[in-house]
Amino acid sequence: MEKPVIICIDDEVTVIDSLKIELKRAIGDRCIVETAEGGEDAIALVEELLEEGTEIAVVLSDYIMPDIRGDEVLKRIHTISPDTLTILLTGQADLEAIGNAIKYAKLYRYIAKPWQADDLKLTVVEALHSYLQTKKLTEQNLKLQQLNRELERLNEEQSRIIAARTAALEQANRELQRLANSDGLTQLANRRRFDEYLGQEWYSAAREQQTLALILFDIDAFKQYNDYYGHLQGDDCLKQVARAIQEVLERPGDLAARYGGEEFAVILPNTPVSGAIAVAEAIRRTIESLAIVHESSPIAARVTISAGVAATLPVPSRSPLVLIDAADAALYRAKKQGRDRVIVAENVRELPV
Repeated sequence: MEKPVIICIDDEVTVIDSLKIELKRAIGDRCIVETAEGGEDAIALVEELLEEGTEIAVVLSDYIMPDIRGDEVLKRIHTISPDTLTILLTGQADLEAIGNAIKYAKLYRYIAKPWQADDLKLTVVEALHSYLQTKKLTEQNLKLQQLNRELERLNEEQSRIIAARTAALEQANRELQRLANSDGLTQLANRRRFDEYLGQEWYSAAREQQTLALILFDIDAFKQYNDYYGHLQGDDCLKQVARAIQEVLERPGDLAARYGGEEFAVILPNTPVSGAIAVAEAIRRTIESLAIVHESSPIAARVTISAGVAATLPVPSRSPLVLIDAADAALYRAKKQGRDRVIVAENVRELPV
């Protein structure tokens, strides 16, 4: 790295030579000492050095010069090289000039002429030390800023990675929860989820004083279907029926579940018995419209279902099993009465529905 430069400015050659000798004795080879005869030469020299990328640490200028006054020279140099420290040499105690230099030229100090050699040396050495310290601190601050920016970037990247991993983990947990609550064949809720949800809705309905309805479905003559068409086609039949049930349900709170082998269930929160009957009939007709051929059925040439409907206003002291028992009894009656029909339970009517 090139050494920084100290510039001496005076219109008298003898003064410049004297300054240069004194400064070389004071600073040795730590800096390069350049000279300029007058203000215009000095400004041109500064511009040239800056274009070359040379650091200008300190500028010493005489005050009284024929072309430009010293305080004006230092002001213009400060404008183009703001980090440079300036020293004004003056034989006249011009307070206005010194004030201007302090205000506009980053004046480090002024030295009275004729100067004392020790005072000159000490002032220049201190100014050079101050410049180098400031430069060092500036470089350290820049490095710290760069490190902080890099640290922020790494933190942001780490945060993004953590957020992505957290999102992936949450998604995986949701998927695990879905799998734990889903029937593998039909993708409806499984029996475990059915029992859990019915319990939740039972106590929620009791608290809110709302009616809870349940529908139990059974595919008619499904054993004969399996025996006649085989288990693979039987599985496909179950999946079609499950999709048909799910398509009829419109509310997010309604739950369709696979209750057993060929049995399905639908939980309908805040639904009166009339609404539950309407849903059950809609499901029965939708499955009928699928026209799944069932040549071995004693009921019809297509797949049909029977349904039992029960609805009640739950009370916390009773178990939701009473609703299951009532819907199951209604389903049994639907089968007894010829299947392919919806029957409403009777044994929960002691509670308002």
